[in-house]
Amino acid sequence: MAVTSRVAFILLAASLPVGAAAAEGPRGDLSVEVQRRAARVAGEVLVWYERTPAGERMAWGGLAACAALGACVTLERLARLRRRAVVPNDFLARFVDRLHAGKLDGGQALDYCEMHPSPAARVALAAVRRWGRPAAELERAVDLAHRWESEQLRRNVGTLRRIATLAPLIGLFGSLLIAQRLLRQAGGEPISSASLADALGPLVFGVGLGVVAMVLNDFLATRVERLGAALDRLGAETIDAVAMTTAVATPTLAAHAPAPHIRIGEPGAAERKPAVVVPVRGSAARGRRDEPSVGA
Repeated sequence: MAVTSRVAFILLAASLPVGAAAAEGPRGDLSVEVQRRAARVAGEVLVWYERTPAGERMAWGGLAACAALGACVTLERLARLRRRAVVPNDFLARFVDRLHAGKLDGGQALDYCEMHPSPAARVALAAVRRWGRPAAELERAVDLAHRWESEQLRRNVGTLRRIATLAPLIGLFGSLLIAQRLLRQAGGEPISSASLADALGPLVFGVGLGVVAMVLNDFLATRVERLGAALDRLGAETIDAVAMTTAVATPTLAAHAPAPHIRIGEPGAAERKPAVVVPVRGSAARGRRDEPSVGA
């Protein structure tokens, strides 16, 4: 009785604007047809909801939630992971080339990056803000910016992997609940093939949803890796360009040893004569002392 009253209420609500819509011509007829189909679908859903046990409704509801969540995540990531949104070609052509050519100074490069916001511009901005700093500091700043942007690109992609794991389990749970209900209702009688096919419905839907979610997860993960590599190349090119533009010649240490320090007033190194020490053996000295002199 409750189901009949709900269906009648929906059909009545859908038929209210029929008279006004019919007077509008072809567009009104199309609107009426859409309303009738929507009312019919809503009535079938309500009938199914009243006839299905709570456990099976939970299983199908979980699968529907997984499908809706996966669709939302996929559409959102596909919009965010477009190459022209992450690494715009105009930014690469105008910024990097002009920076290598030396046509941009620190202020102009900073303004250009801030006027064209994108993940690529933020990675380049990490190096531009440290214009004139050592190359090691530039590399450290660009590495931090690259990690942050990679995490933002990878956000919500793992949800598809979780859906791929959870959906088959929910489908298996729903199939087991349906099989349990059929066995209780059948008693000792054999179960028909149509009933078994209905019992396998949640499992088939869950496994199919898991396969689709896994494929989408791999596809988006591959795109994230490619975009991350493009950001890495952009950061390296920006560091090289900034370092070459702000390079300052620094004196290098001499390879030869320093000359000895000479005090004022002392002869130079060229005027000094080396002291030669001739060793004298002790036995020869004693022999000369023992020889008698000529006048003795």
